Amino acid sequence: MKKVVLLGIVFSIVAFVSCNSNNSQNESAEIIYNGDSVTINSTSPICKKIKVVTVTEEQFSDEFRTVGTAQAETGKYAEVCTPFDGRVTNALVHLGSKVSAGQGLFEMSSSDFLETSKEYFQAVNNYEKAEADYQRKKTLFEHGLTAQRELDEAFAEADNARKDKESAEATLRVYNMNPSSIKMGQPLRVCSPISGEVVASNITTGKFIKADDEAIATIADLSTMWVNALIKERYISTVTLGGQAEIFTEADNENVIWGKVINVGSIVDEETRSVQVLLSCDNADRKLKHGMYVSVHFMSEPHPAIVLPSTAVFQGEQSSYVFVATDKPNTYIRRQVQVSTSSDDNQKICVRRGLNPGERVISDGGIYLAD
Repeated sequence: MKKVVLLGIVFSIVAFVSCNSNNSQNESAEIIYNGDSVTINSTSPICKKIKVVTVTEEQFSDEFRTVGTAQAETGKYAEVCTPFDGRVTNALVHLGSKVSAGQGLFEMSSSDFLETSKEYFQAVNNYEKAEADYQRKKTLFEHGLTAQRELDEAFAEADNARKDKESAEATLRVYNMNPSSIKMGQPLRVCSPISGEVVASNITTGKFIKADDEAIATIADLSTMWVNALIKERYISTVTLGGQAEIFTEADNENVIWGKVINVGSIVDEETRSVQVLLSCDNADRKLKHGMYVSVHFMSEPHPAIVLPSTAVFQGEQSSYVFVATDKPNTYIRRQVQVSTSSDDNQKICVRRGLNPGERVISDGGIYLAD
């Protein structure tokens, strides 16, 4: 019985010493963490480094910068190749020439083109003869001078000849040639498919070129240009159709080129987690060049939003968070928030969710509490 009493006394002494030791450690600790709750010891010098602000709404413009590539508008840029092998006999334009759709760029002699022309004219001749024969037999049939069978045969021959002629015409149109303007024995004239300016040319009289060679001339209308910008998916809500953005080039990064959003992509790239945004820009002064890299500054219209100093928001492993003040002195709650964008100078951050006006958060010094 005495042994039991002695053991109880020993355990009580150990528990008392342990409790006093823990209380002493808690009292001496500068910061005490309890889940999402953080308490600063009132005697800690950290208290003087903490600044707290009251959450309010203010006018804020979402903005961010990204990169893009200038390109000619679709349908206003054409690389011209020759449809047949042959030798250039006459250059009709030069670098910088203004051309209209259908205007000749150069002429060339080509045995392949000559053979194709012969086939076309032969098809036209066969059709005209077959159609004339059908019309003649149709007249005879109406007067009872020929049989139905002969009329049907003439119709079939005329119909087949018509199909052959249409096929030959289609072949010429594939090569961007107008069948009605072709004359037997004339040289092949390669024409521009669009109106614009000759921005690249390798047209040299006497040069032999092949149908599978690279483009011998490039035509483009660069009076307006597109800028293809890549934006991260978290900024998609900031960009709207019809919105404007500032565009800068490395050649002139002080003067703004304004771009209008004409398309926001519907597909997010799985590797870069970005979306393509297309902007249309006036390019009368030719500051934008096809293939040029540019910087794009997106801005939204000002709107009411909760805005905090960037020093108030911290980035955790999975989300952003702030420290919200409680009624208990020197005690704060770590709370997750959803942020959208920061100001252009990165001094302010817009908070979308997680805070309400009137709450108080640590605006400066929170770095001492981030564990």
